[in-house]
Amino acid sequence: MRAFLLRHAESRSNAATGVVSLPEEEGDRLSERGQRQAEAAAAVIADRLAISRIVCSPMGRARETAEPIARATGIEPETWDWIHELREPPDYARLSGEEQQRQRWSNRMREHADDPHHSPGGGESFADIAERVERTFERLAADGVDRTLLVGHGIFLRFGFFLTVLGKSFGPADIDWMWRIGSLNCGISTFEHVRNEGSPNPADIDGWRCVSWMAPTAGPEDATGTGGGGPGN
Repeated sequence: MRAFLLRHAESRSNAATGVVSLPEEEGDRLSERGQRQAEAAAAVIADRLAISRIVCSPMGRARETAEPIARATGIEPETWDWIHELREPPDYARLSGEEQQRQRWSNRMREHADDPHHSPGGGESFADIAERVERTFERLAADGVDRTLLVGHGIFLRFGFFLTVLGKSFGPADIDWMWRIGSLNCGISTFEHVRNEGSPNPADIDGWRCVSWMAPTAGPEDATGTGGGGPGN
């Protein structure tokens, strides 16, 4: 059984320069380039992936990314309210760009590597987001719906990759390694759920494996994200 995980298209926060994040009411919408990316992703998905279901983060940038996909495939998205972006403290988006970088999720998690439950006031801990990601993969496996498309967020998907590869050994001390893998806006990652069923082949694992990571759906002129040609975060 396969699941396709799509990072949302470029948001206004992604496109902003000098800051990591704009206030949600301003930044949680697609940029003009993000709208083009979403349309390009919809064409690729409708033409090549034969998806059977769409599940989506409740956040605006994910829902706006899912809209053209729904039109192109005729599949109405369902919202899973726990697959939202990592939650920062309420005042984070109003800090200066330099201070946002200093207090960024990976920095604060690494600085408290001995405590995966550490979180600043109102912010989300390493353990919090890991639990949400594990819940998501467990739900996908339990539902057993082949070729589900999940429209979500870069940090969430990176956690999914590392939890798939490292399992319970993945912890806050490893957090900086997450920057070693790119995260393209509207990049598609493919995960496969496998059952060993007594096979002697070590490749026939029980559980999830990553088949491909962040395949681009937009042309080079519109590629953005960490590893893309435009703004990256």
